[in-house]
Amino acid sequence: MIAVGSRLMKDDGIGLLIAEELEKRFLRSELEIIYGETDSETCFYSLSPNDFILIIDATSFGDRPGSVKIFSLEEIMERISNPTMQHDMSFIDMIRVYRFPVRGYLIGVEAAIIAPGLELSTVLKRQFPLICRKIEDIIREILSKEAKKDN
Repeated sequence: MIAVGSRLMKDDGIGLLIAEELEKRFLRSELEIIYGETDSETCFYSLSPNDFILIIDATSFGDRPGSVKIFSLEEIMERISNPTMQHDMSFIDMIRVYRFPVRGYLIGVEAAIIAPGLELSTVLKRQFPLICRKIEDIIREILSKEAKKDN
């Protein structure tokens, strides 16, 4: 699992906080967690060909704050990259551009506020335990399906 986001931008850091919580709930043999934060290159270079990855990140699609959506990486790779990027290439853009062979999912949590600040918004703080349980269930289901494919 690769957690991305900025701890300095309120809800943008939700993926990192979820990863910290889930690290207590999974054995290391079940799930390796990489805290990529905003370092796209470190995330990218931590991959090996044909890895199965789960990316946890904040989203801002205009949905209800705290809602959780899952996207296959295959689905994401088919979408066109945002041509008006303000900073360096995103982790997913790097996978796309270099056509790096990985499989997996993006698990996104809808942010309420992405602005300078060290704490989650009040709405995400209230929902945090529920969001973590929901994502834990999603990850366990995904890992179970992947284990069945391997057998």
